[in-house]
Amino acid sequence: LQWLKDPGPRNEKRTLFCDMVCFLFITPLAAISGWLCLRGAQDHLQFNSRLEAIGLIALTIALFTIYVLWTLVSFRYHCQLYSEWRRTNQKVRLMIPASRSPHPMPHSLLSAKLMKKTADETTV
Repeated sequence: LQWLKDPGPRNEKRTLFCDMVCFLFITPLAAISGWLCLRGAQDHLQFNSRLEAIGLIALTIALFTIYVLWTLVSFRYHCQLYSEWRRTNQKVRLMIPASRSPHPMPHSLLSAKLMKKTADETTV
């Protein structure tokens, strides 16, 4: 969720938002277009227009190939951005175990401050 709140530069946020909008807009259009092309090909086969039917089937294959390639490339790009963000935005806290000796150690004040837990840090 932190990555969605702040994935990095403003350009990356805009790209993610635009790709999500395009995906939501293009998916139903590709499905409807593919269905209409296949229905047209079926109708042309009934009327012995094999060349038109083959053309519509080829158009459907090209349409879905382009759609799948765009989806995979876009998904891979955003996964790479997320991986890079995770690699460069690590928050690590060093946990110092409590001492068993009765005498306080000089670093006890420091360790008490480090022991405070915050929601955006990872315990190691």
